[in-house]
Amino acid sequence: MMTFSRAQREVQLTGRGGTNFSPVLAYLEEHRDYDALIVYTDAYAPCPATPQNRRTRIMWLFVSEGNYRSCYPKLQHLGQGADLKATAAIAQSV
Repeated sequence: MMTFSRAQREVQLTGRGGTNFSPVLAYLEEHRDYDALIVYTDAYAPCPATPQNRRTRIMWLFVSEGNYRSCYPKLQHLGQGADLKATAAIAQSV
């Protein structure tokens, strides 16, 4: 893991697709000191196994309402979920 500002400088995105949630959930199993994890995703990935680390709360943030409606039901046992449009509307109303 790294800070967001460092990641902006150092991370280069290559390719796309092949989403797999298991590596990040495995990381949480080994590093239990995180309070929360925000996963920004289109959710086109296999549903991961439920992690043993239930201390770290997970927020699934979907790229669209359609992705949220079709994918969140299989992930809801792992944490809360919202789509980006709904999240933006909530932020504007505050």
